[in-house]
Amino acid sequence: MGARWVTAAGTIRAIAEIDHDLAVRVFGSRDAIALGGWPGATTGRSWASSVRFAQDVANGAIADDVEVAMYDPEHWDATPPDERLDPHASIRSFGELARSLGYTVLITPHPNLVSVPGSPHAPTDGETRGSAYLRSGIVEVAAANADVIETQAQTLQREPDRYRAFVAETVRLARAVEPGVQVLSGLSTHPGYPATVAMLRDARASVRDLVDGHYLSLARLRLTEVAAAFLEGTHETAT
Repeated sequence: MGARWVTAAGTIRAIAEIDHDLAVRVFGSRDAIALGGWPGATTGRSWASSVRFAQDVANGAIADDVEVAMYDPEHWDATPPDERLDPHASIRSFGELARSLGYTVLITPHPNLVSVPGSPHAPTDGETRGSAYLRSGIVEVAAANADVIETQAQTLQREPDRYRAFVAETVRLARAVEPGVQVLSGLSTHPGYPATVAMLRDARASVRDLVDGHYLSLARLRLTEVAAAFLEGTHETAT
């Protein structure tokens, strides 16, 4: 387990500028999903809005080489307010349409959805955001409507025990609904603080027996050298 990598094409290109052979080894296979495309990888495209995805489908605006449709709803402007407030409905809508068109579906809901003002999933008094997210049903709905889901646990990656605990619970929830769903966990070079190579390695090691791979973010292409050194040291590529 822990072999599949998902990331944006810009991330791969940035890593390739440091070590092209490394980028080819890690991302140059069908098990890797490159959002925007990369030679040898499975081509994916990401949407932050289910409505925008439907519009692009209707307008024929999706390239023929796209095989993976990814939905990334978060508490940000890119996801419309109604989708932020009702992520269950928007996840179902995205997944149903994408599957009807033959796409592999990847859903990556962010735990900050429960922090949207007016959210029915908002933390109760004394409840953490993470606990509210695990209670929200978002993980279960994502698992029921996707082939692959991501646990965006990257803000916890500097604390491997907490990272593992959160990821483990999302895996349990997801596979209780859909035993065959693939689960990824998020890793980032800057999830609100600068990551180190050791931090990324420790976080990955803590969940290798739980997940099918990782979504790797460079967070605006910051600390590319850290990502490259981390990948070089994993000794396990997406093959």
